[in-house]
Amino acid sequence: MRPPFLFRPAMLATGILLFAACSKKPEACFSVDKGSLSTKVNEEIQLNATCSNDADSYAWEYGDGAIEAGAIVKHKYVRAGTYTVKMTAKGDGKSDTASKEVVIQ
Repeated sequence: MRPPFLFRPAMLATGILLFAACSKKPEACFSVDKGSLSTKVNEEIQLNATCSNDADSYAWEYGDGAIEAGAIVKHKYVRAGTYTVKMTAKGDGKSDTASKEVVIQ
């Protein structure tokens, strides 16, 4: 007769490692909820990153030196120019970045 199955700590560690290796990399995306990617100085734009998958935090760089965190953010540009907005979605120690050009007149 075979002895009953014995659970060993090494088995648990192996299971955790396999599970962690299967976690997904976030997929970053964002949209403009208010305003547009072509707007005027001092007009507010609202950006929304909730379309991103497998992310639990969001970091924004507006291209003018300002940074912010959050899934939905608002920003005003004080000078005319073309800026690159970057949003980095992070989750499970991994990240992905999406970017868009904003033209301020």
